[in-house]
Amino acid sequence: MIRAYLEFAKKSFQNNVVYRIDYFAGVINTVVMIFVNISIWRAIYEEEETIGGVQFKMLITYIVLGFLLQSIFAMEEYLIENKVRSGLISSDFLKPISFRFYIFSYNMGTLVFKILMQLFPALIVSVALFGMLPPFSVSSAVYFLVSAMLAYLVLYNLNFIIWMSSFWFYWTFSLVTIKDAAIMIFSGALLPLWFMPQWIMDIIWFTPFDSIYFTPISLYLGQIPADETIMCLVRQIIWIVILFGIGQAMWRSANKKLVVQGG
Repeated sequence: MIRAYLEFAKKSFQNNVVYRIDYFAGVINTVVMIFVNISIWRAIYEEEETIGGVQFKMLITYIVLGFLLQSIFAMEEYLIENKVRSGLISSDFLKPISFRFYIFSYNMGTLVFKILMQLFPALIVSVALFGMLPPFSVSSAVYFLVSAMLAYLVLYNLNFIIWMSSFWFYWTFSLVTIKDAAIMIFSGALLPLWFMPQWIMDIIWFTPFDSIYFTPISLYLGQIPADETIMCLVRQIIWIVILFGIGQAMWRSANKKLVVQGG
């Protein structure tokens, strides 16, 4: 059974390889966005080395890592919606596989492609052009990698909840847009949460958003105290479990809904 999901991931990887122009466009787009954002922050900092206790070099590294993670965390937002609207979802229900694991495998294939074909080239260019800082320490690098993997799962399960809404909404574009905007603002993808007012940070703490980008990047930069590191990783795991549970409940409800409508 595992072999079947590996084949789905492989097929997704091969589909991305076919459209090579997207690969080049993705690398160029990531580098350009990094350059534009660094230029904006350079203008804000002007001649200052530090603003709000944040060094410009540290901010550059944050921006680079943020956009690199965003580039590889991008997922197919309308895969399930297209299946529901076309009716192909019914045939997926008949297959002797888990639909949830099929969707996950598909996205994993895309993730592997983006890591190999977009992340590494963009990272090399970013290091050469922007001079991002290395990890704060060896342990910070390890925690960053673990946290980044957990962050992807947090984002995936959050996305899955939105994707499942296609069983109840004819179009999910508005929901996807709202979700993307919330993630950009509250995850630290658009603006490092260091610059957020404390009362906003207190609210964000009760959401999964900061677990997506802010936590892994902060670990990379050594901005999270050692005694809080494990708790941050545990918090990411807790959000994965919570979001997975919500997605599973929606999946079961959608399964019943489809069976009833199909007779």
